[in-house]
Amino acid sequence: MTARAPASAPSGTATLVRYGLRAHRWAATFMAGLGFFAPASTGATFVAAAGATAAARAAFGRQTTALGGQLAYLVPLPLNPSTPAGYIWWKGLAFLPLVFGAWGLAAGTGAIRNEEERGLMENWLATPITRWRLVVARSGSFAAVAAAVVLVTGLGTLVGVAAAGAPANPIGLLEQGTALLGFALVCWGVGLAAAQLASTRRSAIGLGALVLLGLYVLDVAARVDPAFSTWALASPLRLVDLTTAIVPGGRFDAAATAALFGIAAVLLALTGAAFSARDLGSPLFRRRPRQVASGRQPSGSSWERVPVVRSLWEQRVGLSAWLVGTAVGAALMTSLARSAGSALSANPSFRSYLRASGTSQATLAAVSQFWFGIAAVVVAAYAVTQTSRWASEDANGRLEMELSQPMPRWRVVAERAAALLVGASGIAAVGGLAVGVTAPSQGLNLDLPSLVVASALLVPLGLTFGALGALIIAWAPRLAVPVLGLVAVVSFYVPILSPLLRWPSWTPYLSLLHLYGTPLTTGVDWAGLAAMLGILAVGFSGAAGAMRQREVGR
Repeated sequence: MTARAPASAPSGTATLVRYGLRAHRWAATFMAGLGFFAPASTGATFVAAAGATAAARAAFGRQTTALGGQLAYLVPLPLNPSTPAGYIWWKGLAFLPLVFGAWGLAAGTGAIRNEEERGLMENWLATPITRWRLVVARSGSFAAVAAAVVLVTGLGTLVGVAAAGAPANPIGLLEQGTALLGFALVCWGVGLAAAQLASTRRSAIGLGALVLLGLYVLDVAARVDPAFSTWALASPLRLVDLTTAIVPGGRFDAAATAALFGIAAVLLALTGAAFSARDLGSPLFRRRPRQVASGRQPSGSSWERVPVVRSLWEQRVGLSAWLVGTAVGAALMTSLARSAGSALSANPSFRSYLRASGTSQATLAAVSQFWFGIAAVVVAAYAVTQTSRWASEDANGRLEMELSQPMPRWRVVAERAAALLVGASGIAAVGGLAVGVTAPSQGLNLDLPSLVVASALLVPLGLTFGALGALIIAWAPRLAVPVLGLVAVVSFYVPILSPLLRWPSWTPYLSLLHLYGTPLTTGVDWAGLAAMLGILAVGFSGAAGAMRQREVGR
């Protein structure tokens, strides 16, 4: 009697695809929420911002175009902003390639290098799965998830256009989404390729971010000076900007979109070849090791024994980038204060920014609302990156190693809080100094105590986000970054939408960024400061208490 053959097990490729889909679920949920909410909320506020008559919308379009010229280094120039679709594209969609780029880069580096650091890659390759199949399967998972996120973004755009009372353009949405998907796949490919050249995921993210930053600068140069338009075609950001299919009078650049998918395919092929050629845990190109005399005695440098200093030294490259970027951003935004203030005061729809800033001086309001509003987001983003760093230490075994030393667990939380305090203080100080140096060129003599207070209050804001992150890590480390990122996005949008949608007066206090207030023009918001200090105390103390109870790595 012949034995019956066992049922066939699912293929290794299918298992890899399912694992990849599961690995992206939290980030994809966050990206889908942002992709839906940004265009939907922009469309819902269009009538309140632009008015209901054709004359009012035409004037709104001219003023928005003038303001967009001052913000060309952030988003593409407005295109037909007097129409709902044009306004939604500029304000609700044009920034999404930057967010998709960050997501694709982080996901691409994590798909291989992070799993090598966690010891998972050896398990995959111990099965009859080739490295090429692994790269293709994981890329297919990301492509499927990114396509779903783009679809949700399209649905949010449809909702926004309908809320503004305009007809939908499904074909244009499909074309716009195709270009965005192609760009996301390019950034995924950059992350995969960077992971083959770097020895750690953190180094891979830095390398990939440096590449994308250079391509971004090239795109910005073409926006400001058309002489760079030809050179900028080498930038995927420029290629995705060329498609404006949802805007009346816009176009779908099929060649540019095809180039995006072509670049992604080339990066995927290079990644597969490099991954097959290198050893696990090592970069593709390894430096010859130096002959260093071994020693058994601890280092004689006293500063290496100071935990906070040691933590800052480990992140010295990244922190230096944050400081330089903050200084450049503060100087640039302040140098545009006069022209931006004129645009705000000329447009009745934008005068709400003046009223919210608490001053009648348009230039001062521009500095308060634009730069210090951005600075609040910067310190929040810095706190989120530190939270990611803390969560990775929990997952890769470093926290376990630290706790093996004779030290109490609460000290880990205290040291993290102290390092975040120093980093956030440096960012706040550099930004305030850049504003103070640049303001006189705009004919603005800032009150020094107000400038110091506005800069100093950024520190407790960053610590507030860090305290929430530390508390979430104590209970669910894997959820810390997605949840904290969602809190940051909600905090950004709630103060903007609250006056436009006439929400209750208490609604803005649901935003952590609103707790910061407008200290440059209206002084300290004592209620907001008290709330931040309360969250800070509860978050870090709760994290310290939970750290004593839970098992590391869970």
